[in-house]
Amino acid sequence: MSQTLQTEKKTSVQVSHEVQEEFVNAIARNMLALAETAGKWKRPWNTQKQVGMPFCPATGREYGGANMVNLLLTSMVKGYDDDRWLTFKQLQKIQADNPGVSMKIQKGEKGVKLLRPEEVYFTEREDGTWKYLTQEQIRKYKEEKAKGHIDPDVQQKTLFYPFTVFNASQIDGFPEKEYAAPSLSEVERNEFLERFIACSGVAVDHYKDGPCFRHDTNVIKMPYPEQFRETDDYYASKLHEFFHATGHESREKRQNKKSQTIKGYAFEEMRAEMFSLLAGARLDLPMPESNSAAYIKFWNQTFSDGDARAVFQAASEAAKMLSVLHQFEVGEEPRPQWFPRRTEWPELMEMQKQRDAAQGVNFREGNGEISTHVERPAPPSFTESVEAFRDTDNLALKARLILQNSDFLNMALKEDPEAIMELATLCDRVAQVLYMEVDAKLQAKPNALENPVPLIEQQAASAQRMRM
Repeated sequence: MSQTLQTEKKTSVQVSHEVQEEFVNAIARNMLALAETAGKWKRPWNTQKQVGMPFCPATGREYGGANMVNLLLTSMVKGYDDDRWLTFKQLQKIQADNPGVSMKIQKGEKGVKLLRPEEVYFTEREDGTWKYLTQEQIRKYKEEKAKGHIDPDVQQKTLFYPFTVFNASQIDGFPEKEYAAPSLSEVERNEFLERFIACSGVAVDHYKDGPCFRHDTNVIKMPYPEQFRETDDYYASKLHEFFHATGHESREKRQNKKSQTIKGYAFEEMRAEMFSLLAGARLDLPMPESNSAAYIKFWNQTFSDGDARAVFQAASEAAKMLSVLHQFEVGEEPRPQWFPRRTEWPELMEMQKQRDAAQGVNFREGNGEISTHVERPAPPSFTESVEAFRDTDNLALKARLILQNSDFLNMALKEDPEAIMELATLCDRVAQVLYMEVDAKLQAKPNALENPVPLIEQQAASAQRMRM
């Protein structure tokens, strides 16, 4: 009997790990496919259709967490224009309820594997086997735990089991979905995003430097809109910084500044990029030249050490903020405790409007135009970026520079091809190599003139321009 339980234990845990690995690999494959579309990706489906969040037509429930992310990515890659996903058994049930309609999965079509979490409670015997608690024992355990009485012998684990779903676009004869409203126009989308971020209580200031979230002041700092090549780029960047703002201790509490490492900062960057990529896809923002998908793929290779749980966690947290965005979009009060209640929204929007006006930014209602008084500055050179990286001790800046600049990332990978070291130990080495390369290029230029500004002052000025 004990041998049977031991086999069951191993099988359950092994199956859980295997399906997680397969699930994350599917996300990685979709990211790789999207990475080939840098600067070119646009929503492939008919923008006249209102495509919402993935949901099951048999139950009416939306898919959540990392499952939502996987389905959204699959829709982006496959070009599905339907947000309905269901299992084969659910399709059979719908077919049985509608005998006059023939519904069949198209030949050769493959489904998408999702994960179903299951909490198990058990005690461990002397021989290492598990003794599972019954439902009644679990109920009593939870009651005692709520009173502060915890049984140290009871252990809890979350195991994952796979199930497969198909998109309605893959099913011949499946009833057409009635689309309640057309997709937002570009002007409506921009106004929606302004309302959403203002109503979230996250303050936004505009200035001449790069985009960032200032944790100390709890404020998003954005370049003036005219500093961006396209309005779409402005909002993609704004969504990225908004996600960082949700990690503040007054909200989701993802950021612990005292114990943060460069790897931790990079993890937060990856989550934010995944959120802005998926939110942008839903709102018809083009994938930027910097290519979010490639950025996330490189992060996984460089920082996660192949840990499926890290990618799964990142996808789950990105999905949580996507749900908040969707709840606001359909007129609901977002569920998180930190999101202000509906009665506070008018005041928050007025406060942000006044802040924008004081800084010379005017989002004119009704036409989506943006007016500023600032001329677009020249972008920083590669030399300036290298100097900023070499000169700063800011781990967040170092992580972002490494991940967002392919030259920096490639240099880091050359320095540590196994990607198993904590990248903080690479920063100084990468900076020295990059600086020597730039110095050699400058020396090699014919008739090169010595820069009259002292090197330390050059570095300081560069760091100030690149401050995150």
